[in-house]
Amino acid sequence: MDKLFLLSQISLFDELPTEELQLIDQMSEMKPVKKGTLILSPEHPIEALFLLKKGQVRLYRMNAQGKQFTVDILVDGNIFGETSTMTLTDDQIYAEAMTETYLCILGKDEFETFIGKNPKIALRFINILSTRLNELYSLSEKIALVDVKYRVLYLLLKLSEKTGHRKQEWQTIEMKLTHQDIAYMIGSTRETTSATISQLKKDGFLKKRFQLAIHASKAKTALEAL
Repeated sequence: MDKLFLLSQISLFDELPTEELQLIDQMSEMKPVKKGTLILSPEHPIEALFLLKKGQVRLYRMNAQGKQFTVDILVDGNIFGETSTMTLTDDQIYAEAMTETYLCILGKDEFETFIGKNPKIALRFINILSTRLNELYSLSEKIALVDVKYRVLYLLLKLSEKTGHRKQEWQTIEMKLTHQDIAYMIGSTRETTSATISQLKKDGFLKKRFQLAIHASKAKTALEAL
C-alpha cells in the first residue's frame, strides 16, 4: 500500500501541497494494526500522533472497577494521540483497533518540527479539539438527563452524521458497532441496550438490512421534544 497516497487521503492533510506530503511521508511510519490490538493505554503511553487512514479505533476510559466508557469511535481520516505541544487524547485514554486498521505514526520530534513550519496545521488541530469537546459535552448531557431510549437515539444520530449517507429520510451508520459498543458509549448494559434497539426498530426509528440506518428526521423531532 502506497504510504504517500494514503497520506493524501487523510482529511487533516487534504490541503497540503505534494512537497509537504512528501516531507510527512519521510517522517512518518505506516503500520498495519490487527483487530483487537491496544494501540495505546495509560500503562503504555506513546508520545506520537496517530493518523487513522483506514479502519476504526475506539477511544475509551476505564474506572477503578474496570468498567469501560467509550469516549469516541474514530473512522477513516481521523487523528488521535499526543505530543508535548498537542494533545488529542488524555493520559487516561485507551485506544483499541476495532477492525483491521492502517495507521500513519508521526513521532513527537518530527511532528513538532513540522508544526513549527506549518502553523495552519496547528489551527486545524484546534478545530479538531473544539469539535471533539463539543461532541463529548453534548453526549455527557444526554447521558445525564435522559433515559436509555433517547441516549441510543442521540448517539446513533450523531454517528450517522459522522459516517453515513442519506437516502430520503434514512441515514446509514457506516461503522462496525456491537450492542456492547453502544452500551459502553451511553453508560448502560448490553442487555438494556439490545432491548432498546429492538423497540426502536419496532417504533420505526431504526432499520437494518445491510447496514443499520436511522430515520433522521423522526429521531431529531423526538430529541428536540425533550
